[in-house]
Amino acid sequence: MVIHKVASDLDLRSERGLGHDRVDVHILGPVLVRDGNRDMGVDRPLERAALVRLALARGVPVPDQRLAEDLWGDADLHRPIQRLRVLISRLRAALGAHGDAVTRSPAGYRTTATIADLLAAEAAAERVHAAQRAGQYAAVRSAAEEALGWWRGPTLVDLMSAPFAHVESARLDEWRLGLLVAKLDATLYLGSGAEISTELTTLVREHPLHEPLARLSALTLYRTGSQADALDRLHRLRKALAEELGVDPTPETAELELRILRHDPALQPPRSVQSDVFGTPSGLPDVVRTASDTVRSVAADGFVGRERELAAVVGSLSQRAVVTLVGGPGSGKTRLALEAARGVAEAGRSVVFVELASLHRSDTINQAIAVAVDATPEGCPDAVNAALTGALLVLDNAEHVLGEVISIIETLRVPGLTVLVTSQRVLGLPGEVVIRIGPLDHAAGLTLFGERAICPVITAEESDVAAVCAAVDWLPLGIELAAGLTKTFTIAQLAQRIDGRIRLLMGGRRTGGSDRHSSLRAALDWSYELLDPVEQAVLRRISVFAGGFVLEAAEWVVPSGRLEKTDVATALAGLVDRGLATVLFSAGQRRFALLETVRDYALSMLAVTGEGAPARQRHVAWCLDLVRAAGESDGFETAESIAAVFAEWPNVLEALEHAVGAPWARRGLQLATAMHKPWAARAWHQEAVRHFEALIDAAGATVAERAHTWYSYALHLSMLGRYDESARALAAAAELADGISDAALALDIRYRRGKVDIARGQLGAAVATLEAGETQARRTADVVRMASFAEASGTAQLFAGLAEYGLESFHRAVQLDRERGDEHGLACGLSNRARALVALARYSEALVAADESDTYAKQLDERKVLARNELVRAAAEVAAGRLELAEKHCRTAQSYLAHEISMADIDLADVLIHRGELTAAKSVLDSVYTQVAPGSLHWLAARPVSAALAVATGDAEAAAVLVGRVTGHYAKSGFGWQPYIDRLQDVQQQLAARRTSIPVAPVVPRVSTLCKHQC
Repeated sequence: MVIHKVASDLDLRSERGLGHDRVDVHILGPVLVRDGNRDMGVDRPLERAALVRLALARGVPVPDQRLAEDLWGDADLHRPIQRLRVLISRLRAALGAHGDAVTRSPAGYRTTATIADLLAAEAAAERVHAAQRAGQYAAVRSAAEEALGWWRGPTLVDLMSAPFAHVESARLDEWRLGLLVAKLDATLYLGSGAEISTELTTLVREHPLHEPLARLSALTLYRTGSQADALDRLHRLRKALAEELGVDPTPETAELELRILRHDPALQPPRSVQSDVFGTPSGLPDVVRTASDTVRSVAADGFVGRERELAAVVGSLSQRAVVTLVGGPGSGKTRLALEAARGVAEAGRSVVFVELASLHRSDTINQAIAVAVDATPEGCPDAVNAALTGALLVLDNAEHVLGEVISIIETLRVPGLTVLVTSQRVLGLPGEVVIRIGPLDHAAGLTLFGERAICPVITAEESDVAAVCAAVDWLPLGIELAAGLTKTFTIAQLAQRIDGRIRLLMGGRRTGGSDRHSSLRAALDWSYELLDPVEQAVLRRISVFAGGFVLEAAEWVVPSGRLEKTDVATALAGLVDRGLATVLFSAGQRRFALLETVRDYALSMLAVTGEGAPARQRHVAWCLDLVRAAGESDGFETAESIAAVFAEWPNVLEALEHAVGAPWARRGLQLATAMHKPWAARAWHQEAVRHFEALIDAAGATVAERAHTWYSYALHLSMLGRYDESARALAAAAELADGISDAALALDIRYRRGKVDIARGQLGAAVATLEAGETQARRTADVVRMASFAEASGTAQLFAGLAEYGLESFHRAVQLDRERGDEHGLACGLSNRARALVALARYSEALVAADESDTYAKQLDERKVLARNELVRAAAEVAAGRLELAEKHCRTAQSYLAHEISMADIDLADVLIHRGELTAAKSVLDSVYTQVAPGSLHWLAARPVSAALAVATGDAEAAAVLVGRVTGHYAKSGFGWQPYIDRLQDVQQQLAARRTSIPVAPVVPRVSTLCKHQC
């Protein structure tokens, strides 16, 4: 699965930078903190440093330990967490009315403050890169000057006492130098070499080891007639690199030196910015043209031809909801879609690009869209819809999942959303605009070949170029692959050989549906056979990667037999050089990837050579090592370790799906178990269940592996509300765990069984299981699990009608949490203590506990606990007869939980009945019953409220039937939660009074809650 976000921040960046009603931080110089144009007066350096560090995380929480180290260094600190709290408190005070811009989450502190000048500079830099790809050098220079104009001096110059500032300042200074090189590169191309000569000389003196600067300086000197000075510049670079770093110059530098010696005519300035097809190639040669040592992928080159189609696509995107680009393999659908999307993004509209080639089901497509917009893939359609509002969604390569794509588009009811699809078939949706993409017209095909060829094409070679283009049906991919071969052959040799090769291999156009690439197969066959054996093997084996890979991954997976680790990097460079692989940059990493057509071809060759199984086994082993290494340091307790895993999710998914039923299925099972915590952290429970179910019977797995797998599988089932299935899975896990010596796993299984029994309404069983678990944890001195069991035991006891025992259990849990400084545990434990006090009608004490719980829950943004505390307050108001205030607290609790059904709904319905709002109460209860399972805890709590509603509406017969059934259910399940027992008894008394015509005052309602079985 390959997922890209194209210009996803452009719409934000255009609005940030100098806005109002938010905190703007400026770091490209002395740090400024502003609200619009007003200086906010954050004067203390450490407070400014904390705000800058959080703002640099761009909304992502920064773990406490990381933040402390970044601010004070990694030396041992006395009570660093407490110091952070004091510092953040001061920062909030300094921000005044904007103090809420710094918030707390379980993963750490975060801020909504934006780094205005950096975002503006990045937006300009994006335009630099887009103009470079399009060959628009005047635009490159203009955008680079705009980006550089945001610097007011040395970056973070007044925060150098903070360790992170040194690293960040160096990074941004290096980026600034890259922008400066881009500007100078464009200026040189535009024929203004003389005006930058002095500046280049100064920069080379300041950065003697910077090769792109030295190459630019040498080229400038050469163009002004100083060949000797140009060569001397490169000679001094070579000497400095050898003496200081012990390395030779890059091949680009060596090639430029050779071309200067030969007086290569292509080194002279182009006659015009737009040269003709068969004249001097546009722009400077690659060795001096770019501002860094980046290896440029094909997709990064200028867009050629398709003007009519591009205009049609852009025009349709502004008018229609669904636009489909239809064409055969290699026709350039993706490139055209990207070009159209780039134009849309530059106009300020949000663009989301999702590659579908490696996806095969609607659920994984939905996940891909969710990940692309930074939303949780399961359970948060509102977040996805909000991110897609007014956006352009590009779904690329949809032909193999056409039905799923149609279904998803039909269910996406998002205002202002436009969907651009590339496919080999039309979707057939009402109102769909279909734009068919065929071969390039001949002029564009010749231009494309001329731009991609290694050497300039002269007029005498036009007919040979046309023959080569015709041999690959004038399809863009075939033309680009053929043009890449000009590094090995002259154009005449290429024309003679490729034409014969086409006739030999094809014998005319293929019509079978099994070959995706049709006549492109010939170009791929020939390109493959021109590789040396090592390059062929590397190409075949890297095809097991999905979504790209880093060099280290290839060095793990590829070596086998005579192919050694040291061969991989050289072979990859050769594949990139021939256009068979591309280089991408993401989050500061250089990643390699194959075009899907090339990857499919390589996979077919992998199967032919019989290397598929060994390569797949090494791939799943690499994924397993990656996941285990990511969680080794913190057990996946931080956002960073979880993000590290999901950065390689396409590869993990590929490995899991190819392990099913394979001889290496045990490795797949180990990988699924290792992914347990990352899946749980992202709430990918459905995805986890799918993989566990596919791999849980893997041959060769040990008893311990199976026990852990069944436990992980059970947890994800319970998170999906599939409690009966979870209980069966836990029983299987317990049976397996009995045969191994793993006390921690045995305790975890017991704890989860108790929690599942609570959710299923099996309160008697839950109490017994959890009390025994707490005893066992105490024997092993496992303090963390002691606290967990004490709290879970208290919950079970409370729901079973043992409120006094529950209060004691919650007291033990709170004590342990205080000793360990567990703020999350205190938020939950104090809230549970308040619930137990409500059940005992000790309302004033309950309110004190709820207020203390709030102090922790608000810092952690623990909304479920906050909702529970609101219901404690509602109970107190009901007891005081203030039903209007009680309703207000219930609705506040609902707002914390959004659309999630909870006890807030049940308690609200009961308050509404007491207020005589019976229709509203019935509506709330109906909603509850549509989403909770019969016999579950919520269902048991709702039944006496339904009986009360029946009495209130005058249906005594229905109420009596309900009371009888509920009494039986309570006896069977052990349910005895006092507020709902009281409500049931109230209904019984009202029914008895009706039979004897003796008026009976209703029992004062008592309200409590359960927060979705968490905490």
